[in-house]
Amino acid sequence: MAANPTTTTTLTELVQAEFVNPAILDYAVDFTVAAPFCNWLDLRGKATKVGSFPRWVLDAAEDLGDELSNMTSVALETTAVNVTGAEVGLFRRITYASVEETIIGRTLFDFLVRDSGNLLAVSLDDDICALYGSFSTSVGTSGANLSIANMVEAQASIRSNKMRGDVVYVLDDQQALDYEAALAASSSTTINNMVNHVTGQGGFLGTFFGHEVWTTGLCDASGTSDVLGACYIRGDTNPTSSAIGAVLTRDIQVELDKDIQQRQHLFAATAKWGVAEINDDAGVELLTDA
Repeated sequence: MAANPTTTTTLTELVQAEFVNPAILDYAVDFTVAAPFCNWLDLRGKATKVGSFPRWVLDAAEDLGDELSNMTSVALETTAVNVTGAEVGLFRRITYASVEETIIGRTLFDFLVRDSGNLLAVSLDDDICALYGSFSTSVGTSGANLSIANMVEAQASIRSNKMRGDVVYVLDDQQALDYEAALAASSSTTINNMVNHVTGQGGFLGTFFGHEVWTTGLCDASGTSDVLGACYIRGDTNPTSSAIGAVLTRDIQVELDKDIQQRQHLFAATAKWGVAEINDDAGVELLTDA
């Protein structure tokens, strides 16, 4: 070996341990798709956290025996479901040094805002998807894949429940896979006349019989081997026949403070909302194999 070569060891002070790519990779997160399809009641400034969703009670006309028959008075009635807002939040401590000594510097706060929006949206959608198992009408079979027939039966069941309105499908990721596999195996009649399928970017899978189909990983499990999706009437397009109600008491609010003793930035993001089933006739549970 030649004497006294110049190497990375002799120049160790000039050698970087690593170079950090400024394009930081995103974490994997579930699609948040369900919130827009609720019947939202804005409680901001209303001095309450409880929203009421009233519903008319169906009566019946009476047959009259003849022209002299007296009619019986029927009282007009309503029922109601109350939905209560509850706080959700995210709190982080960020040291001064972590802002001063990282390659993203103060743009870290930009990420904190985006991150908190993601996490609060996931929390909200998770609460909505947890309601799907409460629908009394159920379609599908435990241990069996979701089928095209299940999709048809789901919206037909809402019609059989005498409800009217535009429905939406929210499927578990496994159900979405079953649905796409069933489409791939279907005839051209099904594909050309009943389905407008897209690639699933953002969780949107296109339309089935003219109704939007979405997918998310936030749907609940049922037992150890099944999952629960749903087909239900949308609150954004048909609020008077919608299946799920939601209240908003406080929209996402971001606040910053400092702990000067600990030399830390304090970051808090909070919101206050609530969801509940408000019309059991307007929704159908999709129970299929996980």
